[in-house]
Formats: sequence, C-alpha cells, structure tokens
Amino acid sequence: MSLIIQARLVETTVEGRLQDLDLSIRRFGLLGHLRATPGISFSELARRAGIKVQSLQPIIQTMMGLGFVNTVGGVGQGRAAVLELTSEGKEAFDRAVEALAEVDGEVFADGDMRDLGDALIRVASAAFRRDR
Repeated sequence: MSLIIQARLVETTVEGRLQDLDLSIRRFGLLGHLRATPGISFSELARRAGIKVQSLQPIIQTMMGLGFVNTVGGVGQGRAAVLELTSEGKEAFDRAVEALAEVDGEVFADGDMRDLGDALIRVASAAFRRDR
C-alpha cells in the first residue's frame, strides 16, 4: 500500500510538470512512441499505447492542434495515414524528458527514496531487456 501511495504522489508531481508543457503522461508516452517509430500508423500506435484507435484519434487531434504531430498520407481508398512528430513535438518531448529527470532527481535524491529509485531502475531495465 505504501508503494501505491508513493506512486500516486510521484504521478501527481509528474502530471503537474508535464501539464506546464501542454502534455500529460499519455501524451508524453505517445510522443515517445512517435519519436521511436516515425511514420507509425494509427492502429499500431493505439496497440502500443494499449488503447483503441477511436480513443487515440481525439488525443492525436489535440496534439496536432498543439503542433506536436502531423499526419502523412491517407489520401485515397485503402491508404492509411501515418503519424510523425513535428519539430515542435520533438522539442516538447525533449523538454518533458528533462523535466522528468528533474523530478527523479528531486524525489529520489536521498536515503530510502534513493534506494527505492535505484531498485525501480534495476527492475525497469530488466523488464525492458526481456521485452526486446
């Protein structure tokens, strides 16, 4: 239970920092997928994000309105549009990475929290290696 409470406190801090950048945790994750896979389709991005395409569309529309994302193609029967980050989207992602590194540095700076942060990094790294 204490881990859940701590996670919620960190999540609130992260959301606040991202909100200052016109992002949310969901939008940040989507920018990360788009950064890693330029030209990804709506359906593949939705699959990676664990949401339905119908749920993804309004999020992408908002991100397009912010100037973070463009669609490419999709003209004509049977041609699916693909998504790309704009230069503004890349800059927003980079600023968010910096902001989240600052949060990590603040939250996991000392004592038991530093030990917890180190353990979380080890667990996440092992999980990432397994998924590759």
